Amino acid sequence: MAFLQKQITNEQRWLRVETTQGTEFLPVDLVGDLQGSQFLADGVTEENSSDVQAYCEGKVQSWENIKGYGARLSAPGYLDCTEWAVFDTQGEAEKYLDEMFDDEDDNPEEN
Repeated sequence: MAFLQKQITNEQRWLRVETTQGTEFLPVDLVGDLQGSQFLADGVTEENSSDVQAYCEGKVQSWENIKGYGARLSAPGYLDCTEWAVFDTQGEAEKYLDEMFDDEDDNPEEN
């Protein structure tokens, strides 16, 4: 995984999606503009939840709109990449990726 490169987006809108397998982040432009906080228990339409579900691993429980800087590791030219994580500042995103890169470099079996 040493060929993975750091990616940080500009500040943009995201959906923070709570699923049965944890929190997942989706760029708003991927699923459309779903305004406000939406919770399945409060009557989210099946149409909206299926739009979000198509991009999530776990079963969607709820989502909310946020703004932030997306960060992940990606292999340019390949489909390999880590999941997006979203942070309030670019500095937090950079620190997260630095820590992920350190973890990758510490595992000689992966190199």
